[in-house]
Amino acid sequence: MGTSLIAKKDRLPRCRIYIHHLREKEYHMSNYPIDVSNFHETLLRLKGMVSVESSVENLEPIDREMLSLSDYAHLPHATLRRTNGGLENEVFLQFEFEIERSEEGLVALEFISWFVRDQARGGNTIQLRPFALPPETPYGRQLGTTLKFHIDLFIDGVVDTLEPAFAKIRELDASLHLAMRLYQIPVKP
Repeated sequence: MGTSLIAKKDRLPRCRIYIHHLREKEYHMSNYPIDVSNFHETLLRLKGMVSVESSVENLEPIDREMLSLSDYAHLPHATLRRTNGGLENEVFLQFEFEIERSEEGLVALEFISWFVRDQARGGNTIQLRPFALPPETPYGRQLGTTLKFHIDLFIDGVVDTLEPAFAKIRELDASLHLAMRLYQIPVKP
């Protein structure tokens, strides 16, 4: 039996559930859905990967006008503008990760960039985007400290359970494991 959605679309206009926040040293203590935890662990095995955080969101109530609000800054604006918002029975899974500012971090980013592009070419509705906060705030300059990357995964046909999303994450994790072995990608001991 699948995990139930926390809120039905008609009762909650915006439903964002943080599934997981995981830092490199914490991944063995996860109490989150096993499929998400496994995918996080796989990403964190890459040398140069620092942290992973995930969320799932119902995109159906999102429209063009909402995208200008700061609460929606994390969403893939260009994608949602093309469809004038979220689609019916579609959820959005986002894996936000941070890399080391090192050669290993850049190698991990390049590999993940290829992997996501390859998955998209294979038919998955997935993309990779950079994400950063404004260069300055009333609290000071933050340029050079906020760069992260988002793996955006869109799953349709999600009605009563998140199981279709978990199944897709299992597939991605298996493919990522295979690619890491096949291409001998540097991993942590």
